[in-house]
This record gives sequence, structure tokens and C-alpha cells, in this order.
Amino acid sequence: MKRLLIAVFALVVLVDVTASANEERTSVNAHLQSVTVYRSGAEMVHSASANLKAGANELVIDQLANNVDINSIQVKVADGITILGTEFGNNHFTNPIKSGRVKLLEDSLLSLNKSIAKLDSSISTINLLQNVLNINTDVKGAQTGLNVVELIKFMDYYKSKSTELQNELVLLQEKEQKLKEVANKIKRELEEEKSKNTSIYGRIILQLMVTEAGKYPFQVSYIAYNASWNPFYDLKVDDIKNPIKLIYKANISQSTGLDWKQVKLSLATANPGQSGVAPNLNPWFLGYVYPRENSRKFMGSPGAAPSMAVREQLLDEIAVTAYGTPKNSKSKKLEEYVSVSENTLNVTFDIDILYDIPTNGKEQTAVLKTYQLPATYKHYAIPKVDKDAYIIAEILDWEKLNLLPGTANVILEGTYTGKTTIDPNATNDTLSLTLGKDKRVALKREKLVDYSSVKFLGSNKLQKFTYEITVKNNKNEAINLDLKDQFPISTNKEIEVEMISAGGANVNNDNGNLNWLVSIAAGESKKFKFTYSIKYPKDKVVNVQ
Repeated sequence: MKRLLIAVFALVVLVDVTASANEERTSVNAHLQSVTVYRSGAEMVHSASANLKAGANELVIDQLANNVDINSIQVKVADGITILGTEFGNNHFTNPIKSGRVKLLEDSLLSLNKSIAKLDSSISTINLLQNVLNINTDVKGAQTGLNVVELIKFMDYYKSKSTELQNELVLLQEKEQKLKEVANKIKRELEEEKSKNTSIYGRIILQLMVTEAGKYPFQVSYIAYNASWNPFYDLKVDDIKNPIKLIYKANISQSTGLDWKQVKLSLATANPGQSGVAPNLNPWFLGYVYPRENSRKFMGSPGAAPSMAVREQLLDEIAVTAYGTPKNSKSKKLEEYVSVSENTLNVTFDIDILYDIPTNGKEQTAVLKTYQLPATYKHYAIPKVDKDAYIIAEILDWEKLNLLPGTANVILEGTYTGKTTIDPNATNDTLSLTLGKDKRVALKREKLVDYSSVKFLGSNKLQKFTYEITVKNNKNEAINLDLKDQFPISTNKEIEVEMISAGGANVNNDNGNLNWLVSIAAGESKKFKFTYSIKYPKDKVVNVQ
């Protein structure tokens, strides 16, 4: 009995202590104020306020992102508050609130399932009627005393009723199949919606010492992992006499566990995860290298001819989808709300309107800036590897645009012509942008047999090659053409290459490039001819063309 009383007393004390501890803990929800999105990660800033008593307090600030860099957490407090300890964790006891989209999908799926169940019942009824009809047919056939007229009537009825039931069954099965397909699509979308990172919030637990009771503000900031933005561009050219319009855009996505509702948004070009430690130069010690036995298999084939290529990826259509819109934008263009600031490490685009971005990982588009850029246009062609001429825009002083590597949609004279790549990491003074093919410039490259020959000089074989390039400008305006071709380069003293006639081209003997920079009038046709020879031992085979 005494042990029982002690146990009851201990339980009462434990309950009392737990209740007291719970009374001393204060829980508040954070309000997301602003987000700076980096190329990978985002700095999120929250505000909160809490009524605290004098002395020791335990404060829980809830509804933070659930996957953060713990080392980046910063808490700003008012005067009179001392932080004794901090702890970050996830609130697994939060009851997830179903989004409107989830509720809609669940209601739609429930309605579809009810319709499918009704169709199943109707299909079962028809199958039962068909069985009854078949059984009655067997019975009637076994009976005697039926005259011919009655038998014919019965057979006609059976045929008509059987056909009717079968047609109805087919229609019901088709309808059921379509409903099941729709239901499966809704199930997949519902699973995607439920898998979004919205069921678990992060929270920070603060141990505080407060000098005086009152209501105090708090600010919590940290780096969340599951957020990013990527640049892309639109290049619009009305014609090749006017400046090029470059529209700087951003695709923003996040799955931090929190919907960003009415937040001030900034986009930064920096990456907060980059190392901040400068590199060291260690001693370089020489030693023997013992090659592996099979290392030669990884080497390129000797004597392989150099190659050039013009790559242009063209798409049939373009579809850019925005999954949300900024609030309070009124009639002003979005870019008018964007300001650009530069510092030592990065460039930041500050958007001065409030944004909504759901935590679903889907990309949402924001327009950052539009530039009108003076450009020099030219046509570019390598008919040896590509039968088309390309339009190239060349832009000076592009460094001030704060561009990042990315793809660009090209709209030339109101027509989408495909995609190109912007590479601001290039060290050239001029930024070259490919705007697409110009089918109105025709190219033809052919080997002139009458001017080419093969001779044998003692132990050597001498081959002469003559090529002619024809360019026809079918446009109603003149073009400036950058035309390229090549001749082979010898790396073997037994193989001799001689450029006999370059046809007016600029010759680069180091890489074998031939380059013509010419102007071709509207409707004009020009020919470019060049000849070279190759001499090599006649008992050898050389990769001549």
C-alpha cells in the first residue's frame, strides 16, 4: 500500500511538472516577409512576435522551411532579451491542411468512382439478362409443339433483343473505360499534389532570458535548400536594320514546405554554398610516370581530319507557362518594378511587388529586364558542313547587362525560329548570338572535276583539288556574309600540302581556315573558288576529300 501511494504521488508530481513546463512554453507562427532566391537555395526572412514573461522563457517559432542550412540560422531579438540556446527541428505533429487543388481532385475522383460503380452495376445487369436469354433459348429449343410461325417469331425476338443488349454493353464498357482513364489521370495528379513538401514545417526552439514582461518582436532568417532560379531570354528582332530586343527572364521554383504568399522577392546571381576559402599553391614535385598498358586505347585516331560544325537546335513550338502572377501589378509592366544592384560578389534583381509562389517545385516566370541593344548583323555560312546560312547578331559592351549563361528563344521578324545559347562567360569583346537560318540565302559547294587531277611523280602521288562555292542572295536587300571553308593541315613530313589559289580568302595556315568577308547585293550571285594540292607516298593512303 505504501509503495502504491509513493507511485501515485510521483505520478501527480510528474503531471504537475509537465503541465508547468507546457505552460512556460510559448508557441507562435512565423510570417514570411521576404525571400532572396539564389541560383541554388534561398534566404528566407520571417517575422514573429510573442508575449513573454520576465525571467526564463521557452519560445517555439513555427512554420519555417523544413530543410535548411542550420549554420545559416540567425535570430534578431529586441533589447532586454538574451538568447541562451537554440534548437532547430521539424514539427511532425502539424496536421497538413489540404489545398484547394487537393480537395477539388479528391471530389472529382469520388464522383468518378461513383459513376464507374453505377456502370459496373449496369454491365452486370446486362450480362445477367444475356444469360437468362440464352437459357430460355435452350429451353424453347428443347420443347415440342412449336409451329413454324411461333418459332420464327421467337428467333426474331431473340436476335433483336440479343443485339440490343450487346450494343448497350459495348457502349457501357467504352464509357467505363474512358472514365477509368480520367480517374487514373486524376489519381496521378492527386499523388503529385500530395507529395508536395507541405505537410511538415520547420521550427526553432529558443531558450530566452527576459528582463521585463511584454510583447517582443523577432526576426528569423536562414538559407533553405529547396529553391532556385534559372535565367532564360527572349531575343526579338523586327528586322536586321534595327536594334535587338533582349528580354531577361527568370524561372523560379521552390519546394521549401511553405507557400510563399505576398512576399517581397529578390533574385541573386551568387551561390551561398560556394566555398569562402581562398586556394593555396602547394609544391609541385616531379617524378616518373609509368603509363598503363592499355592507355593507348583511349587516345584519338592519328591523322584524323579536323572538323567544324554549326549546331542550331530548332523547335516546332514554344510554350512558356507561368504558374502564378504577381499581386498588385496593376497596369505597369513587371520589369518596371525590378531594380538591379551590384556588389563585389553578385548582382541582385529586386522585385518591388509582392509575389505568390507555391511550394510545388514548378517553375514560375518573372520578367527582370528588357534591353534595346544596338547590334551589327551578318550572315554566317560553312557550306562544307551545313547547307544553310545563319544570321548572327554581334553586340558590344554586353558586360554591363549582367547576363548569365542560358538559352534564348529567338523571334525573328515576328516568327519563332528556334533557340540559341547566350554564353556571357566568353572572354570576347563581342557577344555573338545566332538568330537562326535564312533560307533566302542559297549555298552550293561542289568539287570541280575539270580543275582537279591526280599525278604520279616518282614514288609520290600528287592530287589537286578545286572547289567552288556559289552564294545566291534571294533577299530584297544586301547582306554581309562571313563565309568559311578549309584545307587540310599536314602533321607528317611525308605529306605536303600546298595552297595553290585561295580565291581571295584570308588564309590561316595554322588551322587551315579560309575566310571570305563579302557583301552580296540583293538578287546577286557570287562564286568563290579555291585550289590546293596534296603530295604523299603513292603506297600510302591519306584521308583526302
